[in-house]
Amino acid sequence: MTDRSVEVSVDAEPELVPVIRNVAADLAIRMDLQLDTIADLRLAVDEACGLLLKQAATPTTLRCRFTLSEHTITARAEVACEDGATPPQEGFSWHVLNALVREVRSQTIRESDGAPVAVIELAVSDA
Repeated sequence: MTDRSVEVSVDAEPELVPVIRNVAADLAIRMDLQLDTIADLRLAVDEACGLLLKQAATPTTLRCRFTLSEHTITARAEVACEDGATPPQEGFSWHVLNALVREVRSQTIRESDGAPVAVIELAVSDA
């Protein structure tokens, strides 16, 4: 299977996170992943987006890019943030996130214009 990707962008508002969560689940269903993996992905995407919204500059956009490969979905969620903001790597939400996925990492990067962006990447797999 050749890697494919889907990107979703919504206003960085809690009410719109279900859109991203449902896209994640739909992609996992189409890949015929196991039901437990689909549920874990939905919850992990929800947790990741929730963590990022706490760091978001306002107003801004929450973006999530899903990369589909053999039995694996990788999600990269990102949001523009204030200088010095970093996605947490501790606390209950981070612990839940780590328990749900095969791998997870977070970082703050700089766009080409120097604006800070908080990023969380995670991967789930049936393999």
